[in-house]
Amino acid sequence: MATFVLIHGAWHGGWCWWKTAPLLRKTGHLVLTPSLTGLGDREHLARLMPPAVLNLDLHIRDITELLAANDLRDVILVGHAYAGMVITGAAELAPERIAKLVYINGVAPSDGEAMVDQLEAVRGPEFVANVRRHIIDGEPFLPAPTTFAEIAQRWSITDPDDQAFMLPRLSPQPTLTFSQPVRTGNPAALSLGREFVLCSESGFEPVAERAAASGWGVHHIDTGHDPMVTASAELAEILLSIGGSH
Repeated sequence: MATFVLIHGAWHGGWCWWKTAPLLRKTGHLVLTPSLTGLGDREHLARLMPPAVLNLDLHIRDITELLAANDLRDVILVGHAYAGMVITGAAELAPERIAKLVYINGVAPSDGEAMVDQLEAVRGPEFVANVRRHIIDGEPFLPAPTTFAEIAQRWSITDPDDQAFMLPRLSPQPTLTFSQPVRTGNPAALSLGREFVLCSESGFEPVAERAAASGWGVHHIDTGHDPMVTASAELAEILLSIGGSH
């Protein structure tokens, strides 16, 4: 039995794995889908905490504390999109608890890079300029999409039922999570196996190319940016294959 910890991306919550997690669990694996502080079912915490502490370091600690509190080991740590920052940082602090890192259309930062730096390669200039404007202006949150059309445009999710499920669950993203750089360099973390899942409509080809050049396993799904929603069976199959080989 493998242990999967699935970490959601920006504006999402642990709820976003509602299709994929059951497919992994029914084969007997342990699957955890936590929400990062200030997002998903923990969105209310953003109203109780000063914005200055809602940063990448806090989200990294969310995961390392989860692993420690549950004494999880040999974990397959999966990060979607922004969560590539989170799992990279978590691996630096708790490599002894992790068997493998899996990036799903995820950013794969080097030491000193922030999420906003990664966006240059995978998002259009207007999107990146808007994020930078929020950072410069000191805005505490990056607004979540508010319409079905925005969900379709940003994440290529066009099914009305999926859109209706997602829209009320989206949360504003703490801005500091996009501006704070990650720190890497722990030799134990560098030795961990890493896999990349690239979706055809996501724009993450540059990241996948770097991953392949670094010797990572690279997997492909013909779908949009949120495969856990739009291609859950294909994604689960890939994760199960990774879980069976680590």
